[in-house]
Amino acid sequence: MRKQIKIEELTNSISIVIKKLYKERGNAILSENNEYYSEIGKNLGLERYTSSDHNVTCSKLFAICDFLEISLSDFFKLVEEENAELKFNKNTKGQLVKKSYNKE
Repeated sequence: MRKQIKIEELTNSISIVIKKLYKERGNAILSENNEYYSEIGKNLGLERYTSSDHNVTCSKLFAICDFLEISLSDFFKLVEEENAELKFNKNTKGQLVKKSYNKE
């Protein structure tokens, strides 16, 4: 199986946004996470995604957004605000993707 491609700029920005949203929730987040776990039956492992070492799946990101009470579209707006390179631009089309593939 081929190694998963990781776009560093995207992964870093996602991690930063998760950290910010996590901090906004304050200390209550741990008890909320436990309640969410009881209700859904799945641990989100939020701490793991506050590091840019992990590539989050779409399904996991949906669950994290659900828990943090933010839509995926609003989440990705914050990600784009974190790094303007992630906004689509015809002049830079494909550059981040190509850079990721070249790291293989």
